[in-house]
Amino acid sequence: MIRKKHKNKTSNPDEDYDPTEDAAVFSAYFEYNKILRTWFVAFGIGGPSLLLVNEKVVNKLVAAGCLMNVVWLFLGGVLAQILGALLNKILNWYSYQDRAWAGVVLEHFWIDVLIDVITIICFGKATISMLYALK
Repeated sequence: MIRKKHKNKTSNPDEDYDPTEDAAVFSAYFEYNKILRTWFVAFGIGGPSLLLVNEKVVNKLVAAGCLMNVVWLFLGGVLAQILGALLNKILNWYSYQDRAWAGVVLEHFWIDVLIDVITIICFGKATISMLYALK
């Protein structure tokens, strides 16, 4: 989540806010966040794509009785990321409109972490189910 545009808590309250301070502090976070999102997109597309192009994999998953479970888990991981992106978009819009409640919600990093953990669990369980079915 992007931080609300406000004065830096460590700066003098009489000074103007300098957004480059936050940008420097959070540049590593933003880079890792971008890399993680790229992996989520690749994995969220790659897993279901394997099911679409490989009939042997589908047949083994059907025989193991876990095809729909795997499909729903991949969709659940993708849905978690879509909802997270939508939530961030909406909150940032309201934050830039100076709505205090949006800024308060944006400060809660655990929301992003929870969404990522849900995605990892869904993708991980789908992958493990596929591996067991394919052995």
